[in-house]
Amino acid sequence: MREPIYPNEHNLLTSHSLKGIEYDKPTAPDGTNIKDRLKPLVERTADDIKVCLNLCDAYMKKRPLARVLQRSLWDERLLEFIQLFATRRQEFEFELTMCTSRGVDKANLKLDVIGNATKELNEQFSYLYHLFWPCADMVTTE
Repeated sequence: MREPIYPNEHNLLTSHSLKGIEYDKPTAPDGTNIKDRLKPLVERTADDIKVCLNLCDAYMKKRPLARVLQRSLWDERLLEFIQLFATRRQEFEFELTMCTSRGVDKANLKLDVIGNATKELNEQFSYLYHLFWPCADMVTTE
């Protein structure tokens, strides 16, 4: 096994975990949750990182003269990974945005229910207030 390039390299993908998300609750209309939606994306990204890391290792093992002579080849390969990781980032952002928007929609629905319940309670208290203190309207409107 090779020596890690970065400290805590094995925690690279887990450093920004999704611990606060409830995985067991369906979040998408098709019933899938965020964990199930992100799992294949995380696995593909991890595989891509390993392939890129192997390419970087191979590059570093080359002699400086070989690196210079094959510069265009290495540039092309590394550029492909830059584009791939930019695409992966967009995929992650899309999935997390979709999850967040569904969560916001759910929260808005709950807030609407709470708002309606509060409105009904206000109407009931107003009715009771006017029932027991009918003269209060005259005092407050003057």
